[in-house]
Amino acid sequence: MNSKKSDNPAKTLVVLLNMGGPQNKEEIHPYLKELFQDRELLKLPFQKILGRFIAWRRTPKIQERYEEIGQYSPTKAIMESQCEGIANKLDQLNPESAPHVCVSGFRYCSPRTGEMIQQYKEAEKIILFSQYPQHSCCTSGSSFCDAYRWLDKQNKFDYKSKISVIDQWWDRTDYSQLWAMLIQRKFEEMKKEHGLKDEDIRIIYSAHSLPESYCLEKGDKYNEEIQGSVNRIEKILQETGMRHEGALAWQSKVGPQRTKWLTPSTPHVIAETKQKAILMVPIAFTTDHIETLDEIDIEFRGYADEVVDHFARVDCFNMEEKFIDLCAQLLIEHINANYKSSIRPCCVNCEGTDCASMRKYFGSTPVHATA
Repeated sequence: MNSKKSDNPAKTLVVLLNMGGPQNKEEIHPYLKELFQDRELLKLPFQKILGRFIAWRRTPKIQERYEEIGQYSPTKAIMESQCEGIANKLDQLNPESAPHVCVSGFRYCSPRTGEMIQQYKEAEKIILFSQYPQHSCCTSGSSFCDAYRWLDKQNKFDYKSKISVIDQWWDRTDYSQLWAMLIQRKFEEMKKEHGLKDEDIRIIYSAHSLPESYCLEKGDKYNEEIQGSVNRIEKILQETGMRHEGALAWQSKVGPQRTKWLTPSTPHVIAETKQKAILMVPIAFTTDHIETLDEIDIEFRGYADEVVDHFARVDCFNMEEKFIDLCAQLLIEHINANYKSSIRPCCVNCEGTDCASMRKYFGSTPVHATA
Protein backbone atom coordinates (compact mmCIF):
# COMPACT_ATOMS: atom_id res chain seq x y z
CA MET A 1 0.00 0.00 0.00
CA ASN A 2 1.40 3.41 -0.98
CA SER A 3 0.89 6.72 0.76
CA LYS A 4 -2.23 7.43 -1.31
CA LYS A 5 -4.37 5.46 -3.73
CA SER A 6 -3.41 5.70 -7.38
CA ASP A 7 -6.85 7.10 -8.31
CA ASN A 8 -6.10 10.15 -6.15
CA PRO A 9 -4.80 12.99 -8.34
CA ALA A 10 -1.26 14.03 -7.47
CA LYS A 11 0.11 17.45 -8.25
CA THR A 12 3.54 16.39 -6.98
CA LEU A 13 4.86 12.82 -7.02
CA VAL A 14 7.83 11.95 -4.83
CA VAL A 15 9.60 8.62 -5.44
CA LEU A 16 11.97 7.47 -2.68
CA LEU A 17 14.78 5.51 -4.37
CA ASN A 18 16.28 2.56 -2.54
CA MET A 19 17.64 -0.93 -3.17
CA GLY A 20 14.58 -2.71 -1.78
CA GLY A 21 14.54 -6.27 -0.48
CA PRO A 22 12.79 -9.62 -1.04
CA GLN A 23 9.40 -9.98 0.64
CA ASN A 24 9.35 -13.78 0.64
CA LYS A 25 11.48 -16.84 -0.13
CA GLU A 26 10.48 -16.90 -3.81
CA GLU A 27 11.69 -13.32 -4.38
CA ILE A 28 15.24 -13.95 -3.12
CA HIS A 29 16.70 -15.47 -6.30
CA PRO A 30 15.19 -12.90 -8.73
CA TYR A 31 16.38 -10.13 -6.41
CA LEU A 32 19.96 -11.47 -6.31
CA LYS A 33 19.96 -12.01 -10.08
CA GLU A 34 19.02 -8.36 -10.64
CA LEU A 35 21.71 -7.29 -8.19
CA PHE A 36 24.58 -9.33 -9.64
CA GLN A 37 23.68 -8.40 -13.21
CA ASP A 38 23.85 -4.68 -12.39
CA ARG A 39 27.00 -3.30 -14.03
CA GLU A 40 26.77 -0.08 -12.05
CA LEU A 41 27.06 -2.12 -8.86
CA LEU A 42 29.90 -4.39 -9.98
CA LYS A 43 31.50 -5.41 -13.25
CA LEU A 44 31.97 -9.10 -14.04
CA PRO A 45 33.17 -10.90 -17.17
CA PHE A 46 30.17 -12.34 -19.03
CA GLN A 47 27.99 -10.38 -16.58
CA LYS A 48 24.60 -11.91 -17.37
CA ILE A 49 25.86 -15.50 -17.25
CA LEU A 50 28.18 -15.11 -14.26
CA GLY A 51 25.71 -12.87 -12.40
CA ARG A 52 22.99 -15.48 -12.81
CA PHE A 53 25.37 -18.20 -11.56
CA ILE A 54 26.46 -16.19 -8.48
CA ALA A 55 22.81 -15.47 -7.65
CA TRP A 56 21.99 -19.18 -7.89
CA ARG A 57 24.93 -20.07 -5.63
CA ARG A 58 24.11 -17.44 -3.03
CA THR A 59 20.35 -17.92 -2.85
CA PRO A 60 20.40 -20.75 -0.24
CA LYS A 61 22.74 -18.78 2.04
CA ILE A 62 20.59 -15.63 1.85
CA GLN A 63 17.49 -17.72 2.53
CA GLU A 64 19.21 -19.01 5.68
CA ARG A 65 20.05 -15.47 6.76
CA TYR A 66 16.43 -14.35 6.46
CA GLU A 67 15.33 -17.43 8.41
CA GLU A 68 17.86 -16.46 11.08
CA ILE A 69 16.34 -12.97 11.31
CA GLY A 70 12.85 -14.47 11.50
CA GLN A 71 11.42 -12.20 8.80
CA TYR A 72 11.99 -11.13 5.21
CA SER A 73 13.04 -7.61 4.26
CA PRO A 74 11.19 -4.98 6.32
CA THR A 75 12.34 -2.20 3.98
CA LYS A 76 9.14 -2.04 1.91
CA ALA A 77 6.79 -1.84 4.90
CA ILE A 78 8.94 0.76 6.67
CA MET A 79 9.24 2.89 3.56
CA GLU A 80 5.50 2.78 2.94
CA SER A 81 5.03 4.32 6.39
CA GLN A 82 7.77 6.86 5.65
CA CYS A 83 6.03 7.76 2.40
CA GLU A 84 2.73 8.36 4.16
CA GLY A 85 4.41 10.56 6.77
CA ILE A 86 6.33 12.58 4.18
CA ALA A 87 3.26 13.14 1.98
CA ASN A 88 1.15 14.28 4.93
CA LYS A 89 3.92 16.59 6.17
CA LEU A 90 4.32 18.14 2.71
CA ASP A 91 0.57 18.69 2.38
CA GLN A 92 0.65 20.60 5.68
CA LEU A 93 3.82 22.62 5.12
CA ASN A 94 3.69 23.29 1.37
CA PRO A 95 0.05 23.42 0.18
CA GLU A 96 1.14 25.19 -3.03
CA SER A 97 2.52 21.91 -4.42
CA ALA A 98 -0.22 19.71 -2.91
CA PRO A 99 -1.66 17.17 -3.14
CA HIS A 100 1.51 15.16 -2.74
CA VAL A 101 1.89 11.43 -3.30
CA CYS A 102 5.01 9.72 -1.99
CA VAL A 103 5.93 6.17 -3.04
CA SER A 104 8.93 3.82 -3.02
CA GLY A 105 10.93 3.03 -6.15
CA PHE A 106 13.23 0.03 -5.77
CA ARG A 107 16.25 -0.92 -7.87
CA TYR A 108 16.10 -4.71 -7.66
CA CYS A 109 12.47 -5.58 -6.89
CA SER A 110 8.91 -4.30 -7.08
CA PRO A 111 7.73 -1.59 -6.95
CA ARG A 112 10.27 -0.44 -9.54
CA THR A 113 10.79 3.26 -10.12
CA GLY A 114 9.40 3.09 -13.66
CA GLU A 115 6.27 1.32 -12.43
CA MET A 116 5.51 4.10 -9.98
CA ILE A 117 6.20 6.89 -12.47
CA GLN A 118 3.85 5.18 -14.93
CA GLN A 119 1.16 4.81 -12.26
CA TYR A 120 1.24 8.53 -11.41
CA LYS A 121 2.29 9.90 -14.79
CA GLU A 122 -0.33 12.67 -14.74
CA ALA A 123 1.40 14.42 -11.83
CA GLU A 124 2.58 17.93 -12.66
CA LYS A 125 5.97 17.37 -11.03
CA ILE A 126 7.89 14.15 -10.35
CA ILE A 127 10.80 14.15 -7.88
CA LEU A 128 13.18 11.19 -7.60
CA PHE A 129 14.60 11.39 -4.06
CA SER A 130 17.65 9.21 -3.41
CA GLN A 131 17.57 7.57 0.01
CA TYR A 132 21.35 7.16 -0.10
CA PRO A 133 22.66 10.32 1.62
CA GLN A 134 26.19 9.61 0.34
CA HIS A 135 26.34 9.23 -3.44
CA SER A 136 27.99 6.19 -5.00
CA CYS A 137 27.86 4.89 -8.55
CA CYS A 138 26.75 1.58 -7.02
CA THR A 139 23.75 2.97 -5.14
CA SER A 140 22.40 6.40 -6.10
CA GLY A 141 24.08 6.21 -9.50
CA SER A 142 22.60 2.79 -10.23
CA SER A 143 19.09 3.89 -9.19
CA PHE A 144 19.27 7.08 -11.26
CA CYS A 145 20.62 5.22 -14.31
CA ASP A 146 17.89 2.59 -13.98
CA ALA A 147 15.25 5.35 -13.89
CA TYR A 148 16.89 7.15 -16.82
CA ARG A 149 16.89 4.00 -18.99
CA TRP A 150 13.16 3.51 -18.37
CA LEU A 151 12.33 7.18 -18.97
CA ASP A 152 14.40 7.35 -22.15
CA LYS A 153 12.23 4.63 -23.70
CA GLN A 154 8.94 6.45 -23.03
CA ASN A 155 8.77 8.28 -26.35
CA LYS A 156 5.01 8.87 -26.19
CA PHE A 157 5.02 10.75 -22.91
CA ASP A 158 7.03 13.85 -21.96
CA TYR A 159 8.54 13.17 -18.55
CA LYS A 160 11.70 15.19 -19.07
CA SER A 161 9.97 18.55 -18.61
CA LYS A 162 8.56 17.64 -15.19
CA ILE A 163 11.05 15.28 -13.56
CA SER A 164 13.88 16.22 -11.21
CA VAL A 165 16.15 14.53 -8.67
CA ILE A 166 17.50 15.00 -5.15
CA ASP A 167 20.89 13.47 -4.48
CA GLN A 168 23.78 13.63 -1.99
CA TRP A 169 22.59 15.18 1.28
CA TRP A 170 25.19 13.80 3.70
CA ASP A 171 26.69 17.22 4.41
CA ARG A 172 23.52 18.81 5.81
CA THR A 173 23.65 19.92 9.43
CA ASP A 174 20.21 18.47 10.20
CA TYR A 175 21.33 15.06 8.87
CA SER A 176 24.41 15.09 11.13
CA GLN A 177 22.32 16.29 14.08
CA LEU A 178 19.81 13.48 13.56
CA TRP A 179 22.54 10.85 13.74
CA ALA A 180 24.08 12.57 16.77
CA MET A 181 20.72 12.53 18.57
CA LEU A 182 20.17 8.81 17.90
CA ILE A 183 23.75 7.96 18.92
CA GLN A 184 23.49 9.94 22.16
CA ARG A 185 20.20 8.25 22.98
CA LYS A 186 21.65 4.74 22.67
CA PHE A 187 24.97 5.76 24.26
CA GLU A 188 23.22 6.99 27.41
CA GLU A 189 21.03 3.86 27.50
CA MET A 190 24.15 1.67 27.47
CA LYS A 191 25.82 3.69 30.21
CA LYS A 192 22.76 3.55 32.45
CA GLU A 193 21.94 -0.12 31.82
CA HIS A 194 25.47 -1.45 32.31
CA GLY A 195 27.03 1.13 34.65
CA LEU A 196 29.54 2.30 32.03
CA LYS A 197 31.54 5.49 31.62
CA ASP A 198 31.93 7.33 28.31
CA GLU A 199 35.44 5.95 27.85
CA ASP A 200 34.14 2.38 28.20
CA ILE A 201 32.16 2.56 24.94
CA ARG A 202 33.73 2.50 21.49
CA ILE A 203 31.53 3.87 18.70
CA ILE A 204 32.06 2.04 15.39
CA TYR A 205 30.56 3.60 12.28
CA SER A 206 29.96 0.82 9.75
CA ALA A 207 29.29 1.54 6.07
CA HIS A 208 28.73 -0.69 3.06
CA SER A 209 32.11 -1.35 1.47
CA LEU A 210 33.28 -0.86 -2.12
CA PRO A 211 36.22 -2.30 -4.04
CA GLU A 212 39.19 -0.06 -3.28
CA SER A 213 39.78 0.59 -6.99
CA TYR A 214 36.32 2.17 -7.34
CA CYS A 215 37.44 5.00 -5.08
CA LEU A 216 41.23 5.21 -5.56
CA GLU A 217 41.34 4.60 -9.33
CA LYS A 218 37.90 5.24 -10.81
CA GLY A 219 37.28 8.20 -8.53
CA ASP A 220 34.02 7.40 -6.72
CA LYS A 221 33.91 9.84 -3.76
CA TYR A 222 31.68 7.63 -1.62
CA ASN A 223 34.45 6.84 0.88
CA GLU A 224 35.22 10.54 1.31
CA GLU A 225 31.56 11.37 1.86
CA ILE A 226 31.22 8.61 4.46
CA GLN A 227 34.33 9.88 6.27
CA GLY A 228 32.97 13.42 6.02
CA SER A 229 29.69 12.28 7.59
CA VAL A 230 31.56 10.63 10.48
CA ASN A 231 33.70 13.74 11.04
CA ARG A 232 30.64 16.00 11.22
CA ILE A 233 28.77 13.71 13.61
CA GLU A 234 31.81 13.23 15.84
CA LYS A 235 32.27 17.01 16.05
CA ILE A 236 28.69 17.42 17.31
CA LEU A 237 29.10 14.60 19.85
CA GLN A 238 32.36 16.04 21.16
CA GLU A 239 30.78 19.47 21.50
CA THR A 240 28.13 17.93 23.77
CA GLY A 241 30.90 16.69 26.06
CA MET A 242 30.93 13.01 25.10
CA ARG A 243 34.33 11.37 25.69
CA HIS A 244 34.74 8.28 23.57
CA GLU A 245 36.73 6.75 20.74
CA GLY A 246 35.10 6.69 17.30
CA ALA A 247 36.18 4.50 14.39
CA LEU A 248 35.05 3.99 10.78
CA ALA A 249 34.80 0.47 9.32
CA TRP A 250 33.49 -1.17 6.15
CA GLN A 251 31.06 -4.10 5.84
CA SER A 252 29.22 -6.19 3.20
CA LYS A 253 31.71 -7.19 0.53
CA VAL A 254 29.35 -8.01 -2.35
CA GLY A 255 31.36 -9.42 -5.25
CA PRO A 256 34.52 -11.38 -6.01
CA GLN A 257 36.39 -12.13 -2.77
CA ARG A 258 39.79 -11.72 -4.45
CA THR A 259 39.00 -8.03 -4.96
CA LYS A 260 40.74 -5.62 -2.59
CA TRP A 261 38.05 -3.81 -0.61
CA LEU A 262 38.04 -0.62 1.45
CA THR A 263 39.69 -1.14 4.80
CA PRO A 264 39.55 -1.63 7.71
CA SER A 265 36.78 -4.21 7.67
CA THR A 266 34.15 -4.08 10.40
CA PRO A 267 35.12 -7.50 11.87
CA HIS A 268 38.76 -6.30 12.08
CA VAL A 269 37.81 -3.10 13.89
CA ILE A 270 35.61 -5.06 16.28
CA ALA A 271 38.46 -7.50 17.00
CA GLU A 272 40.93 -4.73 17.91
CA THR A 273 38.56 -3.04 20.38
CA LYS A 274 40.04 -2.49 23.87
CA GLN A 275 36.96 -0.97 25.51
CA LYS A 276 34.27 -2.80 27.48
CA ALA A 277 31.47 -2.07 24.99
CA ILE A 278 30.80 -1.43 21.31
CA LEU A 279 28.06 0.80 19.90
CA MET A 280 27.55 0.26 16.16
CA VAL A 281 26.28 3.03 13.89
CA PRO A 282 24.93 1.95 10.43
CA ILE A 283 26.13 5.23 8.95
CA ALA A 284 25.23 4.59 5.28
CA PHE A 285 21.70 3.30 5.89
CA THR A 286 18.47 5.19 6.59
CA THR A 287 16.14 2.17 6.82
CA ASP A 288 16.53 -1.32 8.31
CA HIS A 289 17.29 -4.24 6.01
CA ILE A 290 19.37 -7.44 6.01
CA GLU A 291 22.67 -5.60 6.54
CA THR A 292 21.48 -4.11 9.82
CA LEU A 293 19.20 -6.88 11.08
CA ASP A 294 21.45 -9.81 10.19
CA GLU A 295 24.99 -8.68 9.45
CA ILE A 296 25.25 -6.18 12.33
CA ASP A 297 22.71 -7.47 14.86
CA ILE A 298 23.61 -11.15 14.57
CA GLU A 299 26.95 -11.70 12.77
CA PHE A 300 28.86 -8.73 14.17
CA ARG A 301 27.34 -9.22 17.61
CA GLY A 302 28.85 -12.70 17.52
CA TYR A 303 32.30 -11.25 16.79
CA ALA A 304 31.86 -8.63 19.51
CA ASP A 305 30.93 -11.22 22.13
CA GLU A 306 34.51 -12.49 21.84
CA VAL A 307 36.11 -9.15 22.78
CA VAL A 308 33.67 -6.94 24.73
CA ASP A 309 31.10 -7.31 27.50
CA HIS A 310 28.33 -5.31 25.84
CA PHE A 311 27.16 -4.64 22.27
CA ALA A 312 24.40 -2.46 20.84
CA ARG A 313 23.39 -0.83 17.56
CA VAL A 314 22.01 2.64 16.98
CA ASP A 315 18.58 2.49 15.33
CA CYS A 316 18.21 3.40 11.67
CA PHE A 317 16.07 6.45 10.96
CA ASN A 318 13.03 4.34 10.01
CA MET A 319 9.98 6.23 11.37
CA GLU A 320 11.88 8.71 13.54
CA GLU A 321 9.83 11.92 13.38
CA LYS A 322 12.89 14.10 12.79
CA PHE A 323 13.74 12.00 9.73
CA ILE A 324 10.30 12.65 8.24
CA ASP A 325 10.86 16.34 8.98
CA LEU A 326 14.28 16.20 7.31
CA CYS A 327 12.88 14.60 4.15
CA ALA A 328 10.05 17.14 3.99
CA GLN A 329 12.51 20.01 4.43
CA LEU A 330 14.77 18.68 1.66
CA LEU A 331 11.78 18.40 -0.67
CA ILE A 332 10.48 21.90 0.14
CA GLU A 333 13.93 23.38 -0.50
CA HIS A 334 14.05 21.50 -3.81
CA ILE A 335 10.62 22.81 -4.81
CA ASN A 336 11.52 26.36 -3.79
CA ALA A 337 14.71 26.09 -5.87
CA ASN A 338 12.49 25.50 -8.91
CA TYR A 339 13.13 21.75 -8.94
CA LYS A 340 16.83 22.13 -9.70
CA SER A 341 18.56 18.77 -10.10
CA SER A 342 22.08 18.31 -8.81
CA ILE A 343 23.85 14.94 -9.02
CA ARG A 344 27.48 14.46 -8.09
CA PRO A 345 29.67 14.66 -11.22
CA CYS A 346 30.82 11.53 -13.03
CA CYS A 347 33.91 9.86 -11.60
CA VAL A 348 37.19 11.17 -12.99
CA ASN A 349 37.77 7.81 -14.69
CA CYS A 350 34.11 6.95 -15.26
CA GLU A 351 33.49 3.42 -16.53
CA GLY A 352 29.70 3.60 -16.84
CA THR A 353 27.85 3.65 -20.15
CA ASP A 354 24.87 5.74 -18.99
CA CYS A 355 26.32 8.02 -16.28
CA ALA A 356 26.83 11.13 -18.43
CA SER A 357 23.60 10.64 -20.41
CA MET A 358 21.65 10.17 -17.18
CA ARG A 359 22.97 13.45 -15.75
CA LYS A 360 22.21 15.27 -18.99
CA TYR A 361 18.64 13.87 -19.07
CA PHE A 362 17.91 15.14 -15.56
CA GLY A 363 19.54 18.51 -16.33
CA SER A 364 21.93 18.06 -13.44
CA THR A 365 23.98 21.04 -12.31
CA PRO A 366 26.81 19.40 -10.36
CA VAL A 367 27.65 20.66 -6.91
CA HIS A 368 30.95 19.65 -5.31
CA ALA A 369 30.23 19.03 -1.65
CA THR A 370 33.22 19.06 0.67
CA ALA A 371 34.04 16.67 3.45
